[in-house]
Amino acid sequence: MSDHVIVCGATGTASYIVDELIAARTSVVVVDEDEDALRELAERHPGSLLRCVKGDPTDEDVLARADLATARGLAAAMHNDKDNIYVIVEARLVNPRARILATATERSHVDKIRKVGADAIVNPGYIGGLRMVSEMLRPMVVRFLDDMLRDKRSIWRIEEAAIEAGSSLVGQTLAQAAIRTRFGMTVLALTHDGPWIYNPDANEKLRAGTVLVVLGSVEQVAELRAAGRATS
Repeated sequence: MSDHVIVCGATGTASYIVDELIAARTSVVVVDEDEDALRELAERHPGSLLRCVKGDPTDEDVLARADLATARGLAAAMHNDKDNIYVIVEARLVNPRARILATATERSHVDKIRKVGADAIVNPGYIGGLRMVSEMLRPMVVRFLDDMLRDKRSIWRIEEAAIEAGSSLVGQTLAQAAIRTRFGMTVLALTHDGPWIYNPDANEKLRAGTVLVVLGSVEQVAELRAAGRATS
């Protein structure tokens, strides 16, 4: 496989990662020693997007079987932070361009995980605390986001799309690019590699490197990303 995401772990947080990646139509390779957990994921997601590799994710030969060298990203989501650290180091050596994410069960391990090469780190306890506060203060917003993600009939996601140098969209305003009428999406925010501009004005100009945060379907986002690439 190539341009896929490797998920190290098949239970707990890792299983939710797999569910959402598949929902976003991203090819996934799950690596774990738990054969029952792998079978459950395979039964939940039949089709060509999911592949399971039985083995220890900290074994470099097992990661090679998951096609680490050609992966677009890796999520180290095992229960042991030390195992995640080992996988991150191996992934950085084999595939320096991959985007690497990791979970950290201990807050004291966050800096160490970042130093060995993780691009982003999620502490489930910290995220859980934020979620509980949101449930208290803004329950309908939480319900909206949850329903959007959990509804199997829903095709809508909050996604991002980058505008590359050489794209036909460079130099156009949002109105001229017609994101809403051409692609059917709402632009929630954008950045020109600086502060976020929320609910941007229609006269905001797109530049090379601009990243748009949009609400749209998987297909609509794919079309926008294609338009944002450099033309040949």
